[in-house]
Amino acid sequence: MLEIFSHILAVISVLCGVIAIGMTFYLGRNKMKKVDLIVYGYEIPSDSIFYQLLRLPQYGGTFASRWTAKRAHLLPIRDQFDKKFQRPFIITYYLFMVGGVSMVLLIILDKLFLNIT
Repeated sequence: MLEIFSHILAVISVLCGVIAIGMTFYLGRNKMKKVDLIVYGYEIPSDSIFYQLLRLPQYGGTFASRWTAKRAHLLPIRDQFDKKFQRPFIITYYLFMVGGVSMVLLIILDKLFLNIT
């Protein structure tokens, strides 16, 4: 039973990671530059996927939670974008979180219960 659960967690974590990275490519090429223009005052010219992956939790957390936006001092910026613009950032943010939590649970399950080495 635990082995089946570990396989399900592995599939969930891989799917969430692949979908989130694909959405990060899309957001980085289309929408992240608009957010950068308002946050920093300019578009970042040479934007790599690694830099996009670093900025995505900041923007996704800002759009997903008012508390996070207030903590990151991005609350006035959050209100400048409509919900339709924010939705892909929020979905990608939660996909990364679900994928990360499922990977941590998979590691804990493997080390404590399954002892597969």
